[in-house]
Amino acid sequence: MRLHNGRREGPLKRGGENKMASNKASMVRLTEFNERSELNRQLGLDVRDNIIMSMLQKNSDVSQLKIAKKVKLSQPSVGARIRKLQEKGIIQNVTGVNFNKVNLYLGKIDVNTTDTSAIISEFGDCPFFLNGLVMSGQYNLCLLFMATGLRRLEGIVNHHLRSNPKVKDIQLNIVISTARDFVLPLSIDYDNKKQMECQQHCRDCI
Repeated sequence: MRLHNGRREGPLKRGGENKMASNKASMVRLTEFNERSELNRQLGLDVRDNIIMSMLQKNSDVSQLKIAKKVKLSQPSVGARIRKLQEKGIIQNVTGVNFNKVNLYLGKIDVNTTDTSAIISEFGDCPFFLNGLVMSGQYNLCLLFMATGLRRLEGIVNHHLRSNPKVKDIQLNIVISTARDFVLPLSIDYDNKKQMECQQHCRDCI
């Protein structure tokens, strides 16, 4: 322990000052990063929103109280910010399976079509359909499907796409791996009568 301006200063106080300085430096770096990336301006966020999103991304079960201590706000204020981020679509909970941890096949089907909306509607009740992306370029539609095997994916292409007059060309590729965890939002709906009664003829259409 030493004297500073006539007052006793111990290691705990110095440690607290170092932590405050470190937190301040982190906030400055985060602000500078967001100025360069322009994400905050585009999404209407501030530094506290960034920290909240980062903590939730690392651990979706983190408590609002722990977040509140980190961003120096009350727990109700943190809850209000999270709700606002959810309403803006910036925070979204997705329930599904982790592609890197399950034994499933992920198919990426690039389609050259004259009617992207009609093709996407074709799979509205399909339990294997994950998402459809309208693209620029020759292949103007990208379809993502999950299946238990290659036979099923090939059957989906043959049964639903190859004979469709609105489809000009198709390219089917299988995703081997992903750089990060990739959650596949399964589309199985036990209350969807049409889905439950589907005979799944695509299974044998090869």
